[in-house]
Amino acid sequence: MTMLFLSQPTTVSPGQGAPPAPAPAQPSQGAPTQTPDGGGGGGQPFGGMTILFFLLPLLFVFLMTRSQSKKQKDLEAALKPGDKVVTQAGLIGKLIEVGDRTVKLEIAPGVNVQVLKAAIQGVDGEPKPAEAKDKAQEKKA
Repeated sequence: MTMLFLSQPTTVSPGQGAPPAPAPAQPSQGAPTQTPDGGGGGGQPFGGMTILFFLLPLLFVFLMTRSQSKKQKDLEAALKPGDKVVTQAGLIGKLIEVGDRTVKLEIAPGVNVQVLKAAIQGVDGEPKPAEAKDKAQEKKA
């Protein structure tokens, strides 16, 4: 027993001749429909805005990374023996030797450690006693 599925119902009763020919198929791509904004159907939903949503954050991250690496290189170039520095680990000490890649840091009298230049976060900015008095006087004024 075979079953015949048609997209349109038939009006021919069984046994009364051939079934009618199927209706012509709808074209898969019709004429473009007009959208409410007057555009012609296809295209990107947000236009060129989607590209901006992806490119702007990438550009921002690139510029921030570049700025940080430039500051770190400037800091490493300015290091000299005798500077009091802070490392990323939080160690505070005085530079004894400055090499190409590493520095020797005195963290306590007679205790020297070797640290990578890249681990130096900055020069320790403790105000000297004379500077501290000046700042205290400025606050009072």
